[in-house]
Amino acid sequence: MSDVIKFLTENPLIYLATSGLDGNAKVRPILFYFEEDGKPYFCTANNKPMYKELDANPNCEIVTATPEFVWLRISGEVEFTDSVELKQKVIDSNDLVKALYETGENPVFEVFTINGKATIADFSGEPPKTYEL
Repeated sequence: MSDVIKFLTENPLIYLATSGLDGNAKVRPILFYFEEDGKPYFCTANNKPMYKELDANPNCEIVTATPEFVWLRISGEVEFTDSVELKQKVIDSNDLVKALYETGENPVFEVFTINGKATIADFSGEPPKTYEL
């Protein structure tokens, strides 16, 4: 699991794919913020389409890659947290998030992790490495 967190820390800009409410795939960039108890954490707002899509169907996939074409893919289900402490930790970790939401008690602010399978792969011909989240 530490390989997954290291990869996310070094490549925090990720792309999240959801099933849109219109039935079409939706992909957008988001950021990885930190790891807590072996789980990666991300955020959104509950007034955004991304939240509504994940609330309706928690299955998603994220991907990020290095300039050398090594990539990480995480497939699984989103789990939102009500922890004000975790929400505040995300807010404190990023100036833009802090400017947008100000406090972990903001009722619009949502923090989530993904439970599922992570894969790190490349074009070397070596088998991918897989991890359970």
